[in-house]
Formats: sequence, C-alpha cells, structure tokens
Amino acid sequence: MSTQRIDLCQTSDLPELFERFAEWYRFNPRMRERDYFDWQFKDAPTRLADGEFDFLVLRENDEIVGCLGFTGFEFRSDGAIHIGGWTHNWYAPGRRDGGLALMFRFMELVDNRFIFCFNENTARVFSLLRVPMIAAVPRWWAVTNAELALDFFQFESSDRAVVSRSAAGMKRIDGTRRIRSVERFDPDEEFTLAHFAEGLNGARRTGQYLNWRYLDIPRHRYHAIRGDRGVGICRVETIMDHDVSVIRIVEWTFDDDECEAALAYVLREHNDVKPLLLDFHCASRLPARGLERIGFMPQSATTKPMPDLFRPMNYSGGHALALDFPPHRTTRAIDFDRWYITAGDSDVDRVKL
Repeated sequence: MSTQRIDLCQTSDLPELFERFAEWYRFNPRMRERDYFDWQFKDAPTRLADGEFDFLVLRENDEIVGCLGFTGFEFRSDGAIHIGGWTHNWYAPGRRDGGLALMFRFMELVDNRFIFCFNENTARVFSLLRVPMIAAVPRWWAVTNAELALDFFQFESSDRAVVSRSAAGMKRIDGTRRIRSVERFDPDEEFTLAHFAEGLNGARRTGQYLNWRYLDIPRHRYHAIRGDRGVGICRVETIMDHDVSVIRIVEWTFDDDECEAALAYVLREHNDVKPLLLDFHCASRLPARGLERIGFMPQSATTKPMPDLFRPMNYSGGHALALDFPPHRTTRAIDFDRWYITAGDSDVDRVKL
C-alpha cells in the first residue's frame, strides 16, 4: 500500500526535484537552476513558511511525485495592507488526491490566496470550494505595422479596420513628457494606484518588490521606466522562427498625462528588435484606458483573436484568475475590475524556451 506525505522542500531534496522538473517542465529549464529556484522560493521579500523554501513536495513511498510552490507578498485591499500568496508550479500528475492535499496545505499557510493560469480540472475544484474566478484576465494589444500584422497573424478581412486603426494610433504617439529608464528602484518607494481610482486593489508595488520581481530574477531582462508617478516594465519576446518581436508590458501605472510619452519611449528604446506587437494583461480596465486612447485594442476587438503565445505562436484562450479570501467556502462576489493584477504577478510572464 502506497503512503503519501507532504513536506516543505529542503536543499537535500533539490537533486531529485530537479530531475522531476526535467520531465514536468521540460520547456522551462530555468526551473532546474538553483539560483532561479532560490530567487523565487527563498529570496522573496515576504515569506509564508518556516522552512528553507516556500515550496511543498508530495512524496509517495519516499519518491517525489508532485509539488506546489508559492510566493508571499503584501497587497492593498480596501485601504488596508494584507498578506497574500500566489501559487506556482502546482503539479501532481495522475494523483488527484495528492494534488488536492498540496493545495489544502498551501491554504493552511495563508488566508488570502491568488491563483493565476489554471486548467479546467482546477476550475472544477475551485467551483466546489466556491472560489470566485474569471476564465480570462483581460488583454489589450497594439500593432506597429498594419499590413505586416494582417498577413503575419492571418486575420480575417473583416478585421482589417481594427488592425489598421491600431497601427495608425501607434504612428501618431508623441513623447513630450519626461520619461526615464530605471536601473533599480528605491526600495522604500511605493507606486500607488490612487490616480486611477480610490480603492483599486493589488500587490504593493514597492521598490523592494519591483526590484526582486523584475530586476533580480536570474537570466531575465526587463526594462523599467518611470515618470513623475507612473511606472512601466516590459520585456521583449521574439516570435519563434521570425525576426520580429513582441513587447510584453507587465506593469503600466501611467495616467493619461504620461501614458503616451511612456509608450513612445518604449517603442523608441526597442526599435532595434523590430517590434510588431505590444500587449498588456490586467484584471482591471482602468490602467488600460490610456493605452486604448492611443491605439491598443481589447482581445475581443477582432473576429479572429490575436495570438497570445509566441514560442511557438499559438492561442491559449487567456489566463484564468481566482481570488480566494475569507470567509472561505462561502458564496461571494468579487469585482475583478477593482484589482490591478497583471501577467507580471504569479509566474505567467517568466521566460520559457
């Protein structure tokens, strides 16, 4: 008879765990690199577990057969600061009970739980637990060249006007306000969201948090910019087997006064990588209003959706999001439009192969 147990990961577990990762996450070799693992599960500004790593391993007959990582963080909600936790790398192939046991152990560690990008099986579990969720976080995109984009992404003729309108907007943008690159943020500074709306919720974007999440992550290259009060962070992703790229915006807190200049700065600084597409995922529509005025389109704007995966190019259908706050296992509603949650939260934006 097999026996299962769940333990917090220790250094002595890593050789066996990384062997499993070679199979489970074969398209993400970063997961098997010690400095990357330390960065994500040991060096985060907010820790949730009293162990070496914020990472659970599921063992069956003393062999690792599943895992669940998590990252703690501070967030603002309704004017107060709370502690929450994201899940990462929840995987227990063929072991439904073990997978549930991993999630329940995580739930014991933190009351405010954030889950980004999950499948239909997970959605069914959350439905039973009465966890509020949405099937896809809203996404906006813009193209720099209409004719190339129409051909490259094989849009329907009925979508020509939308794609052309986006490209025309990109050509009109003007960078007259002062925007500058940031090598590192002041750890004590916080970029709040009050200029979008009072009470807009989300992870505290302190300098300490932004430095850890984007500027300290091993072998990833993010470009951070700022204005008087807004901040933007993006990275470049080449489209597999092509010489054009996508600029993936993961933070964007510029108001209407700074938005156009900030986008002009991004395009100017990345002209050498031949950007064809820019995109931005955010649960709240408020930070995207300035982008829409310039030429960004919601994912639903075209008959044929814009691809959202590019290595290789594909359509994922979007990233599901679940927010589980007290009182748990109680039917309740959450206004996801009041939450600034982007692809930079959780591990959706981490670079794969």
